[in-house]
Amino acid sequence: MKIEELIKSIEKEQENVNVELYNSAGMLKLKNVAQAYNGEYKLIWSDKLLEEIKKRPQKTLYKTGIGSLDEIIGGFKEQQLITISASTKHGKTAFGLFLMEKLETLNPVMIPLEQSNEEIVEQRYDNGYSVPKFLSPEKLASKVNVDWIEERIVEGIAKYDTKLVLIDHLGYIDDFGVDDRYRRENLAYRIGQVMRSLKNLAKKWNVVILLLVHISQKDESHPPTLEDIKNSSDIAQESDMVIMLWRKNSQENKVRIYSNETLVSVMANRRTGRNGNVGLKFETTSGRYVEDNNWVRAMEKSAKENVQAESDYQGSF
Repeated sequence: MKIEELIKSIEKEQENVNVELYNSAGMLKLKNVAQAYNGEYKLIWSDKLLEEIKKRPQKTLYKTGIGSLDEIIGGFKEQQLITISASTKHGKTAFGLFLMEKLETLNPVMIPLEQSNEEIVEQRYDNGYSVPKFLSPEKLASKVNVDWIEERIVEGIAKYDTKLVLIDHLGYIDDFGVDDRYRRENLAYRIGQVMRSLKNLAKKWNVVILLLVHISQKDESHPPTLEDIKNSSDIAQESDMVIMLWRKNSQENKVRIYSNETLVSVMANRRTGRNGNVGLKFETTSGRYVEDNNWVRAMEKSAKENVQAESDYQGSF
């Protein structure tokens, strides 16, 4: 019996029962109907589900090659939606390209929405940087929605066995749903729909999706937090992992000066629950990152000391 047939049977029984639905006679009739259901949406015990999971091939963890980051996250896993957030000039695209280079064996597909693929490749070439090997659409659609992105993912899987997809970035995905059904909804609602759709694509096609998300941070002198992700709480809620980037910077004569040191903060990690910070340094000769945790550990130590000093100060009154 299919779920639709079960629903119709229950509706029919509801019409036939002249007494309250939830009295003994009504429940008995519904119980008899439900006992016959053995379709796609049947209930299953957790111990039986665990037995089935144990029989499945173990899923591969794709290491980033960044030692401290891999210790925290264990590597990326198929069917994950990974959000990478940062303000402008803090290295979202550069970090995404670096990850694609590290994971080149996954035949990554890049959906470049902020810049064209030609601009990205040309800029790196002109700067003497390495150019990661990745697939990208030869031509972008005038309106990029989730369905269009799915077509590119399917093409990558069919032709090249793609396992990694990078989307740069969320703000350029224009998706109002079928027949523009979401056009009158607010921005937060539409972003939520896009996030759920992207998560479904990761699960449906068994790929890792890296989604770059822009944030508008008022005070760039401090690393961002999850609260800095604007417009929709669904961005963090629907992500399997949230990684936030912050370039060390200072302000001189009202001009903000950015260093080559980047803080990579794992803010949310649904699979292992582990969070933590990793320090990277951008190499201007290659366009790659190298791990450098010394300045991060010093910054963490200073932050803890400040918190302790504040606590001691308040406790003195």
